[in-house]
Amino acid sequence: MKKILSIFVCILCILPLSAQTYTSYEQINPDTVTGLRHYKGGDNWFISLQGGANMSMSENVRPRDWKDAIGWSGALSIGKWFSPQVGARIQGGLMSQHGLANEEAMKAYPQLYGDGVYGFKNVFGYLDAMLNLNNIFSQYKESRKFDVIGLFGIGANHIFDLDKGTLNRWASAPAPFKVHTKNGTYLAVRAGFLFNWQIAKAWDLGLELTMNATNDKYNGIVYDDKYDGYVNALLGFTYHFKDHFGDHRFKYRTLNDYDEWEALNNRINAARAELDGIKPAKSTVAVQERFLDMTISFIIDKSDITDIQRRNVEAVANYLKSRDDINLVVTGYADVQTAYPEYNLKLSQRRAQAVYDMLVNEFGVDPSRLSMDYKGDTIQPYLLKNEWNRVVVFQIVPRN
Repeated sequence: MKKILSIFVCILCILPLSAQTYTSYEQINPDTVTGLRHYKGGDNWFISLQGGANMSMSENVRPRDWKDAIGWSGALSIGKWFSPQVGARIQGGLMSQHGLANEEAMKAYPQLYGDGVYGFKNVFGYLDAMLNLNNIFSQYKESRKFDVIGLFGIGANHIFDLDKGTLNRWASAPAPFKVHTKNGTYLAVRAGFLFNWQIAKAWDLGLELTMNATNDKYNGIVYDDKYDGYVNALLGFTYHFKDHFGDHRFKYRTLNDYDEWEALNNRINAARAELDGIKPAKSTVAVQERFLDMTISFIIDKSDITDIQRRNVEAVANYLKSRDDINLVVTGYADVQTAYPEYNLKLSQRRAQAVYDMLVNEFGVDPSRLSMDYKGDTIQPYLLKNEWNRVVVFQIVPRN
């Protein structure tokens, strides 16, 4: 029993290392970068209802008697996937389990031991770590229909409704074991696999097989082994709740690479320059806001300034130093189609702050000539392309 569990633990422990090796290789390619959407704490939750059978692996259980050691099982689980690779769940359930008498004792006292089978109930609860092996060893695909999930958990078994009459009767005769008929709660560990089939947009059909180890007293008989155990097999359905995007499962987004962002930034700046060169046919009474013909673009859900965009920040700094008659307002934005308003407001603030800090700390701009603002997704300065709004712009303000 301990050897089997040790093997499971070793396998599960090395999986994250394999995941790191794969991810660092697979997600780098010359054209695109793939990234998950930004998910909230309330996303990617699921609930499972399962039923099946268990089989005692404790003392006195012999292969030819396995059918006598089988009982029924039921379980309810609630959990969350933190990423396509890693999740966790809480599972609770009830089992009707069977134990067996010692074969030699049965032969010596056949009238006393009868069929040698006794029963008890087990209320169990586990906290399980879940590792999706498909997504660890290969890229996550929304279209994949079958997954193998590794399980490792720690929990407790509460034993009650022991067949005390039968056990006490057996204890009245010489036997190579001790009887323990008190209800008890015992620490348990387990490892196993969940074989999952996606049968609908929000539904899975799963077959779960686990090996469970617990205290020797749990089945009412204390013998040579320090630990007892059982195998649990459950078949059931899992429902995936909707996330804040309205989907039931993870989705990746394809991000543009740096070269594409540079070309995009150049097109934005060119469009601004072209618009600034158009003079109105008639003078207007309202004062027009003026913006610098340079913007700083960002990758989706990021506030880091890339090397390409750093050159643009430097160009802004040099321009401002050459113009003593103006100041700049550094304003951050986020696109409306990604994340949610509260998150986007903070993201736009981080973008504006990153540009502001680089202008002051790296390129020596006088901070008195700068002010900072951020709009989140409440204002979208570019209507043609949603991704253009992942940007910081510079409003020109005349100096007093």
